Amino acid sequence: MSYLDKYKRNNNSLDGSIKGEREEDFKLSVSSAFMDSPSYFEVLINNKDTFVKSHIVDDSETKEQKIIVTLDHQIKNGDVVDWQQDKYINILTDNMANTYYRGTLRLCCGQLKWVDDEGEINKRYFTFKSDPATNFGTDNGNIIVLGSERRTLLVSFDEDTTSFRKDDRFIFDSRAWKITALDNISIKGISIVTVQEDLINPAKDNQELEIADYYDNVADYKIQILNGSFVTINEDQTLQLNVNVTNRSIPVTSPVIEYTLSCTNVASVDSNGLIKPIKTGSVFVTASFKSAVAQIEISITESTSYSYTCEIIGADDIKVSRTQTYTAKFYRNGIEYPDESKFSLTADDGVSITNLATIGTQDNVNNSCKVVASQTLGYVRLHLSNANGLSTTNKRIKIRPLF
Repeated sequence: MSYLDKYKRNNNSLDGSIKGEREEDFKLSVSSAFMDSPSYFEVLINNKDTFVKSHIVDDSETKEQKIIVTLDHQIKNGDVVDWQQDKYINILTDNMANTYYRGTLRLCCGQLKWVDDEGEINKRYFTFKSDPATNFGTDNGNIIVLGSERRTLLVSFDEDTTSFRKDDRFIFDSRAWKITALDNISIKGISIVTVQEDLINPAKDNQELEIADYYDNVADYKIQILNGSFVTINEDQTLQLNVNVTNRSIPVTSPVIEYTLSCTNVASVDSNGLIKPIKTGSVFVTASFKSAVAQIEISITESTSYSYTCEIIGADDIKVSRTQTYTAKFYRNGIEYPDESKFSLTADDGVSITNLATIGTQDNVNNSCKVVASQTLGYVRLHLSNANGLSTTNKRIKIRPLF
């Protein structure tokens, strides 16, 4: 009987305890001397604030590639390691019998930045693949047509980078690049992205931020408290805040709004924006959604005084030679009430006469008007007041190109 057979028979007779004991002994022996090595470093992984104990050594003659070994942390493909003021991405992981983990680190070359479907800016570190990508040419009959310069990138494959599609564009190395091929299965946890040099489009690309297809796509959240900027209620009343959230002038469906109070002794507010007075006084309520913030001051008195506010509802821009409809709402102490509207237009300074747009028609009873843009680009101000002029507001409108 061979030695291996004897070992297996003995190990099986002891319910595998020999192998387990030897693994534990090995872990203890390695752990005891782990921090004494000159290759020992404590690193941050994926921007988390907990340091990970590791060994990092050169992998080869390539300075940009290292080997990392961890004991108490399971490193994964796509992890970004912060070491000696540089970022490295782990592109290959070995699980060494659950005793320790070994990864291959490649120095990051920069960040891919893009605007997702919700207009949010995402960032991921990437490195270049060492071997050239194949199928660079396009087979046109018997002729291979070579395109512009290409790069093959390695980036973590996660819930954000799964959105990558062919023809998506990025900016790095002061140039624009377009995805021509994607491989998300060859290396688990890694997306292999082949990009080809593309032309910068100043009308779409933000070269300063290095984000392609930025303009008209990046999120522009705005939040508005429709009750106005100041409301007075008495101690026996409650007030429901009416809040409107838009992204690039498009209403956001079911936004999760955060409400905070400047003083919790005067009033309370729930997650739906319902204000309940506690005692007389003044309090500021702040409504927040992502980067957008709006505020209202609420005065709680023993007897109610009246505060009048109004709002203009409609787009922030009109294309040249087009017509846009705007409507008005009026509020008394934050509660909507019927009133008659009066619209007017001025230049952007709010005073001068403008020739960039005109009011086509307006319905004072139904509180609406139609604004007709001329063929000149610029900004105008649409003004609104109620019948007695107690509540006024204005809206800045951009006259923009057709395309």
